[in-house]
Amino acid sequence: MSIQQAMQTALQNNPSLQRTERAIQSAQESLKIAKAGNGFSVSASGSSNISKTEGTDDSESLSARISASRTLYSGNKIESQIKSAELEIDAAKLDFQQAQDDLIYQVATAYIDALENWATEKVNLETENNLAEHEKNIAAMYDAGATAKIDLLRAQVETSNATQDTAKTHAAYEVSLTNLATLLAMDSISTLTVEEIQPIYDLGDLENYLSLADSQRADLRANEIKTSQGELNIEIAKAGNRPTISAEVGAGLNSQSRSWHATPNASAGLTASWNIFDGGITESEISNAELELEKLHLQMQSDINSVHEDVVTAYKNLRIALMRLRTTKRAVELAEEERYIASEKYRAGEGILLDILDAEVALSTAKKNHVSALHDVIRYRFDLAHATGNTLAALGG
Repeated sequence: MSIQQAMQTALQNNPSLQRTERAIQSAQESLKIAKAGNGFSVSASGSSNISKTEGTDDSESLSARISASRTLYSGNKIESQIKSAELEIDAAKLDFQQAQDDLIYQVATAYIDALENWATEKVNLETENNLAEHEKNIAAMYDAGATAKIDLLRAQVETSNATQDTAKTHAAYEVSLTNLATLLAMDSISTLTVEEIQPIYDLGDLENYLSLADSQRADLRANEIKTSQGELNIEIAKAGNRPTISAEVGAGLNSQSRSWHATPNASAGLTASWNIFDGGITESEISNAELELEKLHLQMQSDINSVHEDVVTAYKNLRIALMRLRTTKRAVELAEEERYIASEKYRAGEGILLDILDAEVALSTAKKNHVSALHDVIRYRFDLAHATGNTLAALGG
């Protein structure tokens, strides 16, 4: 499975992402509720009464009525609630977009961990096989009396250590595959494998990455929307100090038992209300909304600072990883030359087999350092892309 396929699978199957998507639907329903406050309200009622006055017969009456009303002016409360609900949909979509990018980043991280463990296991297995072959040669020489037992013991120790390293990296590989499978909502890792990723070596400009983060990060854009909602909440609270005006029309029928003749009636009118004094509740609601807005502004600035810190950290880590990649590549070349020299000296009878063992272990260490540096370049490239709000950019193209 390529990393692109893994990301697509996670986007389709991951349950946590599906839960985040439901927030958009919830926000859409909230908008319908808010808009309903600006529409007509229709109600129907009916009653049946029996009355008794001394010296007269019982009197029964029936009545039915239907009425419609609409708020004409709410002190800008309903309009602000509708606007806030619309903004909530936009914020929910941005939250979902951020959740998608976060999931893609989690998949990339798990995938790279598995890939590094797989590459390290290959190095360890190669070293184990080479050391096992050297051990056989030393054992044959020991049986022939051409070398001391301490040399054989040293070869056996090195082979045993290499075997343990291979086993540990294989276990780490399977654990990382399990972590990846969890993100993909897969039950088994039996068919799950990873493919190599081509690193991107271009570092780019730090200021450009910071600008990208400011414009691309969905969570920062969602914060701006939530700040606008905070301003609307103040307007909603202030509506408590303003009058409300509503219009109502209605029609009904009344009938009494003496004649059982239905008498129609109709009415229409305007109603205005103004809460002159509510014990300071409205003022407290306004103050609370203003405090919440201030908190939103502070949170937004804190998030911007945190994002910039993530960008700078990822950028510096990538820069160091690129430097390490060059030095570890050179170290592998030197270690291969050292092993070649040790082998040639041994063939010429000027060296000992233990020099070859030392060179083999040094080469293994150099190769694993190079594997680490290579995958750090890939890893920190994804860190940087995620910090700027578009993890997929780390794939290039």
